[in-house]
This record gives sequence, C-alpha cells and structure tokens, in this order.
Amino acid sequence: MRSYPRQTNANSERVMVRKPSSGVSDIKTSWHRCDQVHHLDSYQLPSIDRVSGLELKEEKERITEYLIDAMPLIDKLRITAQSSGYCVLVTNDKGVVVERYLDSNVAKELCGENLGNGSIWLESIAGTNGVGTCLENRRPLTVFAGDHFSNSFKHLTCSAAPLIGPDREIFGVLDVSSFAKGNKRLQGFALNTVCETANKVETLLFKKKYSPEYLIFALLSEQSRSCSESNSLVAVDYEGVVCAATTSALSIFNVNQEHKIIGFSISSLFGIEINEVLSGNVKPVRCHGSPNGYGLWLANVLPKDESKARNTKRKPLSVDNSKINTELMKCAGKDEKLVQKASICLRTINRKINILLHGETGTGKEVWAKAIHKSSDRKDKPFITLNCASIPESLIESELFGYTSGTFTGGLKGGKVGKILASDGGTLFLDEIGDMPIALQARLLRVIAESEITPLGQNEPVKVKLHVICATHRDLKELISTGEFREDLYYRISGVNIELPAFRERSDKIEIINSLVAKIQISDGFKQEFTLSQSVIRTLCDYHWPGNIRQLKSALQYAMCVCEGSEIDLDDLPEELLLKQAPKTNELTPALSLNVDHSNLSSSEAFEVNKILETLAENRWIVTRAAKVLNISRSTLHRKLKKYNLLADE
Repeated sequence: MRSYPRQTNANSERVMVRKPSSGVSDIKTSWHRCDQVHHLDSYQLPSIDRVSGLELKEEKERITEYLIDAMPLIDKLRITAQSSGYCVLVTNDKGVVVERYLDSNVAKELCGENLGNGSIWLESIAGTNGVGTCLENRRPLTVFAGDHFSNSFKHLTCSAAPLIGPDREIFGVLDVSSFAKGNKRLQGFALNTVCETANKVETLLFKKKYSPEYLIFALLSEQSRSCSESNSLVAVDYEGVVCAATTSALSIFNVNQEHKIIGFSISSLFGIEINEVLSGNVKPVRCHGSPNGYGLWLANVLPKDESKARNTKRKPLSVDNSKINTELMKCAGKDEKLVQKASICLRTINRKINILLHGETGTGKEVWAKAIHKSSDRKDKPFITLNCASIPESLIESELFGYTSGTFTGGLKGGKVGKILASDGGTLFLDEIGDMPIALQARLLRVIAESEITPLGQNEPVKVKLHVICATHRDLKELISTGEFREDLYYRISGVNIELPAFRERSDKIEIINSLVAKIQISDGFKQEFTLSQSVIRTLCDYHWPGNIRQLKSALQYAMCVCEGSEIDLDDLPEELLLKQAPKTNELTPALSLNVDHSNLSSSEAFEVNKILETLAENRWIVTRAAKVLNISRSTLHRKLKKYNLLADE
C-alpha cells in the first residue's frame, strides 16, 4: 500500500461534534499549520497526487462496506446538490477521493479542478481545503474562496463533514464543492445539508451495529418528535447501562468523548428507569433529569415486543478455531447468519443426522452441500449427486437403487450400481427432493431407516453406510398438506434444516461480487484485471436477482466480455439489470436552492426560513410531513417556499 503523506494532527483527541461553527479560528489555525508545519507556498500550485488504480479499488471497497446501506442518503444529497450546482465528493480517512458525483452542468465544469477519483486532498498537500482541514480538525467546516491557503483554489467553495463509524472513528469525509459565488454566509445551508446527511449515515451505521445486541434509545427535545428519525441515539444494555452514543447524543451531554457517559446508568443520567422507557413502547417518556437543563424525552427505537425478543434470543454458537478455514466456513463468507448456520452444520456433519437445504434457485445449494462434504470426515469418500427433477420418473428408481444384469431389456450387461450404493461411506446429495415421485419416497424412507438397499432384480439387501443431504426450492410442508410428499420422510431428511438466503438478502454482497470477478478472470482466461465502478456495485447490490448467484455470475461474465477497458461500468451490464422499477414516493420533493440570500429578510422572516429548512431536513424533505410538523397546510408551505425563493430554478 502507498505511504500516504502524514496528516499532522497535534490534537488527536479533539472534539468530534458535528455542529457548524463560524470557522474563523479553524481557518486561521489551518493557515498557521500550512505555513509553519507543512511548509507550503500559497503562490505555488499544489501538486495533487493520486493513488494507483489498485489502491483506489481497495479504498472503494472499504468505503462501500460502510456506505452500501446509506446510498439512498447520498442520492438525496446528490439531488439537492444537482439543483444548486454543486458536486458531491466522498473520500476516505486519508483524504483520497473514492467517489465523485457531477450531476449538474456547473459541477461538470469542475472536472478540471483535480477533483477526480484517486486524488489526495490532505491539508499537508493541498493546503487549507474542505476535505483535508475537516480531517485535521475532526469537525465540519466551510472553506470559502479566500479561506483556501493556495491561491489556485480561491475560486472554489467546499463544505465538508466527517463520516463517523459506530466505533467513533472517522472513516471518511462527505463534501459538496462548487465555484465560489456571493459570500460565505450563504454557504450555511450547504454545510447544514452535508452535516445532516453525515449525521444520518452515522445513525444508520450505529443502529446496524448495536441493535442486534442492545436496546436503542432516542433522545428527543420534543415529545411530538418521531424517534425513528432522531440522530441522537444511545445503545443501552438490558441492565440500563449506556454502552455507546452517537455524535448528536454526545452534543446533548455537551461532551466530546464517549467514555464520559459510557458505563453510567440511564437512571443516573436521566433520572428514569429502563422499565419506564420500555413500558412506553415507542412512545417518548419524559426524563426527570436532563444534562442540558431543558426538557428531554427518551423513546425506545424498537417496539417493546421486538426488544423482548432480542433479549431472549438464542446465544450465537461459537466457532471452533480449528474449523475457521474449512470449506463450509469459506462458503458462508462474512454473512453472520450463514456463519451461524455453518457452525450448526459443522457440529452435526459427522453424526448420523441428515441435512435439508432449502433456498431459491441459484442460491448455491449444491455448492453448500459439497462444502459440507469437504468439511466432514468423509471428504476422501465419494460425493454423489442426483437431481430428482431432471430424470424421468421411469428412470429415477434405477438411477437411485441400481439394477442387476438382465433386469431390463437394453440395460447394461453387467448391471449398474445405483447412486445410493455408489455413495457408500460418503455423501449422497439429492437435489430437488420435492420432485421425487411419491411412490419412490417410501423406498427411500426404508433405505434411510434401515441403512440397506436392494438393487432392482436382486433379492438380498446390501448394507450401506449412508449420509444424505437433500435440497429443494419448494415448500415441503405445503407438499405434505397436499399429499405430494411423505411427512415421515420429511422428518427423516430434515434432522438439520438450513435455509439458504437469497443473494439479495445477504449482508456480504460486495465480497461475493468481488470473489466471483476474481474467479471468472481465472476460469475464463481474461488477461486483464477488472474493477467495478461504484455505480455498478450499487446496481448489483440493489438488483433483486431472481436467479441469485447463478444469475449474478452470468451477468458478470457478460459484462467482462463486453467491457472495452478494465473498469466495468453500467453500459457493460446486461440490459435487464438496468430496467429497475422507480421507487414509489408519496410526492416529488421540490428542488431546494442552497444559495439563499437572507440579507433582505426581517429577523422574524429569517427565523421562519430557518425553521422551514430545518423541518424539511428533519422530515427527509417530504413536504407533506414537514407541513404537518409546522402545523400548516401543504399548499401554504409551497407558497412560503416560493415567497422566500427557496426553490431552485428549473
């Protein structure tokens, strides 16, 4: 990996509070660092370095792991930025631009401003700038026109906010940039918007990490506010002790470090017991004490019954360290649910317990079955497969049980060993068991129960050491109810019942996609290394994949064949992947202008404008919701947006 230029930061424990400030002291301090620490020349054009293609690919993958679920938030920011002539940049924690969005005509003019993917915008390289100084100060700021240390960038304006993970570490920066116009005060809404998006990203990641094991409580300043949209969250264990908090929650406590509230009970912090919050279900409960001296409400983000269920759920199975590198664990990937299912299989594969795999077509049932076999003590023995749906009913019996010489006219002279006997000591995989003829199910049941088989045309049974794995995409219990599948056979083959998730439901989509690309490059003989653009990764992750991993593999093979370069883009994907249904919304969100001039407004009008914008931001820019909170009609809110020139020009 590249040795990045060092970002000098004398105060590594600085505040990480996402509240826009005037920024004057931040800019002065940054200029001092540029002059005295970084030894930059404001009159010399900075040499904006770039990382290699391979390094950019690795950084994109790392950032995507954080942001894949947050892309709707980034897309909303893009819509707002597009209407106001801004470009959106996403960087890593080293100031490397990993994704840029040039959605407006003005933004496209910024292509020549060294804002390309892979460019490094550390303060130590580029001087005072939105991304680098945000990383240095560990808080949001706007760097407007002459705020830039280098004269080469004084025609630009940048508003940036740190992206903070659930571990309280900064993993990147979200930035909106454009050509500087007007004065810095007009950039307040740009900064507020990027801060709001960064806050929501942090909230999303916080819930994702802590909700499986902890209660999530929202801190509300008003009882009427929705807890589901609050960014001020704390994770609390079932004893009522605070274990983690978001940046917005810390700001309510007026602290900048988690350890100042972690370990304290909510009763000591808020004067309220945990049962009081839980008894309110999702309804906010007023606190008897407040860290900021104002009214404060606590609400359980999860419904009461769901919280209870999480409290009483089964403890996850531990994975034996000696089995971490087995084929089965590799097959499970990084999906936590599949890892747990693999752990269950690893504990049973060497016992006399049959396994039933259930999943949609293309979810990898045969791959999973082979992985079970290779992870067992039988890995050196045969793995025999029979697809019950692909063989005619008249032949399936002979395929499964075999036959002796002379049994059939036209049969093999020496007879044929059936699949069951061929799997002796190994594994018999019966795919699409739901399509097995009902008459044959009785014979299979007897074989499994007695561990012996009588080939067709033979009188004496043959002992067989049988281990069966079955798979189906059909609902066997429904087939039982209609008389198409034997209930006693079902309970024989489903000692361990494993549900394989559809690809769209897996949490490790990106790892699977990258793994398939690497495997296809080798198996299909491609000479060049392929990378995937961010838009392609998002499209692949968002697509519903009715054919699951099998369909994904075919799509990637197609894209790699038609791609004229080394980076696969949307134009290279099969057309069916791009014909996605547009998301349904209650109404279209109006495009709001970031450049609002308040100089001619009275104090009461300015207050009303700020209140409208704040309420819109809190309600995800949905006018109907915002109007309801403001206690005015939807049409009245539209009139006010026009009155104060808050709508962007079409």
